[in-house]
Amino acid sequence: MLRQARTLTRLFSTVKPYYEEHYQYPGNPTNEEFTKYMHQNRKVYVQDSTLFKPKEQIEFNRTGELVLFESEVWRNNPVYFPYPHCLPTLLIPFNLYMYLENPFQMLWNSSTFFLWGAILGIYPYFEHYYNLRFHINRLSLLRGGKVLKVEHSNITGYRWKTWIFIDEIHRLSQDKQTLLPEKGIDSKVVNEQGQLDDNVFIQVENFVDVGRNTKNCILTLEKEGRVYHPEILSAVVRGFEVDTSNFRINTLHTERWLEPSTNL
Repeated sequence: MLRQARTLTRLFSTVKPYYEEHYQYPGNPTNEEFTKYMHQNRKVYVQDSTLFKPKEQIEFNRTGELVLFESEVWRNNPVYFPYPHCLPTLLIPFNLYMYLENPFQMLWNSSTFFLWGAILGIYPYFEHYYNLRFHINRLSLLRGGKVLKVEHSNITGYRWKTWIFIDEIHRLSQDKQTLLPEKGIDSKVVNEQGQLDDNVFIQVENFVDVGRNTKNCILTLEKEGRVYHPEILSAVVRGFEVDTSNFRINTLHTERWLEPSTNL
């Protein structure tokens, strides 16, 4: 009886459900709009012809990766008292004294600024730690020569893995403000010993940081890192795709034990 009464109350309800057979979500094109888009004059995609051919045969590991660069970011950079990020912390005792003791007998709404000054004194630390997330721990070339695997970490040591396209890489100047002409094709990346002379800054058009896509993200290759294949790394940083047609895959456990990608 109660179930029938519940059904009868629906007849007197003023709220009517609206059903549509083909519901279009906001932003999704209809069939007519999509057909019109496909028949219009679209820009023809021109494939980039920049291709680097290594002199020697490329040797991938069993996962189809070639490690190009590796660095210990949190060992090469100061963590506890980074300069100049630690300078605002020197004002924390003064701000706490001015807020707690209040020697000038200021009003509470005026003395609160000293409390906020003490709290914001540690903000440069967080900015320093956040920027170190975009320093590359390991850079690997995938089989095919068009995609790079990037590994970066935070202060807890947790590592994230993401993949970027080589044709979306642009070389930056040392001040990280301007793009080098022609992706820095005339710039020097490695020295005669095959290592980096200075930090290398690159700008990636699309970089997935912890599941979020970031536009024009700036990545850093530290000079303290180790370069394993200088010629390929120099070509990749300049935006050249690598010809991986001449390759072999190493499956020997005795040799793979010494590879940098073994101990993750």
